[in-house]
Amino acid sequence: MSRHTIALWFMTLLVVSISVPLSGLAQDDETADSVIFLIGDGMGFAQVTAARWEKAGGSLPDYPSLDNYQNTRLYMDDLEYAGHMSTHSLNSFITDSAAAATALATGEKTYNGVISATNITNRGAVLGYENATLYAVPLATILELADEAGKSSGVVTTTRLTHATPAGYYAHSADRDWENEIAEQCISSDMEVAMGGGVRHFLPQTVDDSKRTDDRNLMTEAEEMGWTVITNSTELQAIDANSSERVLGLFTSSHMSYEMERGDDEPSIAEMTQTAIDVLSKDEDGFFLMVEGGRIDHADHARDYKNCVIDTIAFDDAIKVALDYAAENPKTLVVVTADHECGGLVLSGLPNEDYTIGWTPAFSSGVSTSPSSEYVDFIVGGEATHTSVDVPLFASGPMAEEFSHGLIDNTEIFDLMKEAMGL
Repeated sequence: MSRHTIALWFMTLLVVSISVPLSGLAQDDETADSVIFLIGDGMGFAQVTAARWEKAGGSLPDYPSLDNYQNTRLYMDDLEYAGHMSTHSLNSFITDSAAAATALATGEKTYNGVISATNITNRGAVLGYENATLYAVPLATILELADEAGKSSGVVTTTRLTHATPAGYYAHSADRDWENEIAEQCISSDMEVAMGGGVRHFLPQTVDDSKRTDDRNLMTEAEEMGWTVITNSTELQAIDANSSERVLGLFTSSHMSYEMERGDDEPSIAEMTQTAIDVLSKDEDGFFLMVEGGRIDHADHARDYKNCVIDTIAFDDAIKVALDYAAENPKTLVVVTADHECGGLVLSGLPNEDYTIGWTPAFSSGVSTSPSSEYVDFIVGGEATHTSVDVPLFASGPMAEEFSHGLIDNTEIFDLMKEAMGL
């Protein structure tokens, strides 16, 4: 064989290899069978740092050992890629959880207070109608697209199941406060798992603490639809993932307890996440699961530093559950972020030239100002508010690198997860 013939043969082989097999392999390698999407509601960079401080062994509010802190990492710190995400809504630089959930779940901006719907002129107002949620046009969510592709799906939260963030993945409403209607959409959805609080929106008006205005018992209706309904930790632990097709967990009347106040009858967010994965992962086509550490936000609003930090650590334990599953199932994309920051948490040093005396956390948002001749005095009044600052973004698994290319808007998360699952 001449050198000319060998050269032609080599070039032909090279062209064929590049144009067919390698491109196909690259596409397969970047496909995720499953996505576990974890949202720390109200969790900004400061909340993540504070949780790491506490995990390092500090007894709040004592300053933890610097040596311990230097060697301490949260589970979210160990995801492969990190970036930051912008959060503004359609009508405000500062989003609420409903508009943020809509952006993350559908890739579309909307008004604050609106859940995964269009044909809206403002919160609660549907084009051409008044107070008619039925005429809001649904925006397809990433969870619903996963359902249509034959995958299993579910949501886990420490808030009410009908609260804005979880509702953004399975419901469509012109107003986030229409939680009775959202509860009806929950049980009629195609999800296989839904766990959190909020039983008051599922029970008839004749039951104490019910928020319904009719006699429908959605828990009974759910059982008739094939849901296994559970209400405490013991029942959660008794779930046989192999035989349970659909699990509806309603563990409290309203929101679930803060982690520091949680009793034995309430499961942790990590325990709920583990059961959800056990049930959903039976599907050979994969699954989509959204997990929300929702009470971080509530602690931020209340300027409650201890509960903010401890709930962030509890949320981080749920991230470990997701990462443990992904380690055994590499076709799993794990994404961690927040819907927005809340509280304007500042981890400030005490007045001292070398900053060694100690530190004091402060929730700086929601303050008013009183100017004087020498300085502006900040007056804390009422609850802390959401802020417009960017939030952290972490990812591991197929296509995870795409989540780390500089600033990403919250609407882009939907597109990236959709592409990763090939939907």
